[in-house]
Amino acid sequence: MKICRHLNYVRSLSPGKAVFFYQTPERDFIPIQVETNRIRAAKSGFSEAYDKNQKLKNLAPQDLAYSNPQCIDACYVPPNVSEIQCRFSLRVEANSMQPDSCEDEKVRRYLKKLAFTYAQTGGYHELARRYCQNILLGAWLWRNSHTRGTLVEVLTSNENRYVISDARYLDWNAVWPEEEQAVLEGLASEMAVALSEPRQYWFADITARLKTGFCQEIHPSQKFIDGHQPGESSKQYATVQCEDGRQAACFHAEKVGAALQMIDDWWDVEADKRLRTHEYGADREYLIARRHPKNKQDFYTLLTQTAVFIRQLRKVRDNGGEIPPHIHYLMAVLCKAGLFQRGGQ
Repeated sequence: MKICRHLNYVRSLSPGKAVFFYQTPERDFIPIQVETNRIRAAKSGFSEAYDKNQKLKNLAPQDLAYSNPQCIDACYVPPNVSEIQCRFSLRVEANSMQPDSCEDEKVRRYLKKLAFTYAQTGGYHELARRYCQNILLGAWLWRNSHTRGTLVEVLTSNENRYVISDARYLDWNAVWPEEEQAVLEGLASEMAVALSEPRQYWFADITARLKTGFCQEIHPSQKFIDGHQPGESSKQYATVQCEDGRQAACFHAEKVGAALQMIDDWWDVEADKRLRTHEYGADREYLIARRHPKNKQDFYTLLTQTAVFIRQLRKVRDNGGEIPPHIHYLMAVLCKAGLFQRGGQ
């Protein structure tokens, strides 16, 4: 199958912002706010003493001892608050069942057959299980997952409640205890239906309750800024405005989504880490593409083999067996969605 000039998908998982707050006996929502601090930092950067050729600059001894005044955002748990919460909502839709736009009817037909056969063989349950693992593990909390206790609660639009009492004791690669495994399978079953049934409208409300230390630091999303005005913070945290005008620290929806998409351990038979679903398997830790096109395992190379994968899925459906990992990966990218066309060249 050839990739056509215009092809795009709409994402299947749509998280909202994750907001930090705490509760008191009088109020059930008090936003955790970001503060601005002015500090006297030490000069410690490479460029303070060396040029781009690693040659020592002409400096007096005291030049590196002067302070480097900075203005930065910071966020901490308020005094005498021992538990905070972080909450977001998730909408799941069956948008990978067919392209949102596609100019080639043959390509559209192939891609619809691929998704339909993948659903028949139970493939969406595997994707849903992985997404739900990241939800229940609290992967979306990022650095804030290091706590004295992390309870994760999920309320679904099917009026079901799923609870992990302490996510700290669970691991992606380990066998989960029977009770926690049942929670995972129940949540994944609901999500799998939503991923494969276009008429199913499914929502989840996810809350993590974090037991914290005294005035523990919180790490919300950091804004990307090209520059800042004098007096503004050089490092700014993301916030969302509450009804009363106060600003609550939060994660961007994109950062939450990135955590849920950390499911690609299919990139190598001996893969020792999960990657965020990406067309070229971008590994930001090592700054390398794990699915470089020269290895024929990138999304676009696999997409051209759609007709072959349909036949493979039919064999699995009719004769049993396991869905090949590269098909799971291909469908995961379609769930992530994006512009996949080759353009007008």
